[in-house]
Amino acid sequence: MLMIYKITFITGILYAVTSLVLGHLFDAVDMDFDGDMHIHFFTILPIKPITIIAFITVFGGVGIMCSNKGVRPIFTFLIAIFLAYAIALLVYRFIMIPLYKVQNTSAASQKELIGLDAVVKSSIMERGFGQIAYVKNGNTYYSPAKHVKGEYIEAGTKVFIVDIKDNIYYVEKKNFYYEIEVNI
Repeated sequence: MLMIYKITFITGILYAVTSLVLGHLFDAVDMDFDGDMHIHFFTILPIKPITIIAFITVFGGVGIMCSNKGVRPIFTFLIAIFLAYAIALLVYRFIMIPLYKVQNTSAASQKELIGLDAVVKSSIMERGFGQIAYVKNGNTYYSPAKHVKGEYIEAGTKVFIVDIKDNIYYVEKKNFYYEIEVNI
């Protein structure tokens, strides 16, 4: 049984090191691979690579420690299973869930941005591009922009987003008179 604990522990460590190295390698070549299996059948312990590896690594490590301390094999197995499950559950609850929530709430959908006020940060050239800054959910974002009719807009001008196509933000100058009417 000690051999099984060693194999699972080493497998967990090797997976962690391999995913670290390959993760940086794929980031360097701008590839996006997501290893999550979205199977919602298991609700207590979702099938995610990080929870599986946490379980395997803790199971092997606890098994090795208990075996070396002379704990009976059945108790070693039960302790290893219990602690591995508890750690995997904690990793999911306190690491994975908050990360998914942040990931899902930080980026606004493009439909929500239509009509949003922005400021030109880099002048928009005639029939060309510039850059705008807008605030959504307390975060400031910068995006490439063009004027809807291809006009020049100076940096610092207040605009609003009219449309978004191919991640290009089409903007229109805010009409000073319109602002006064709206604010009244």
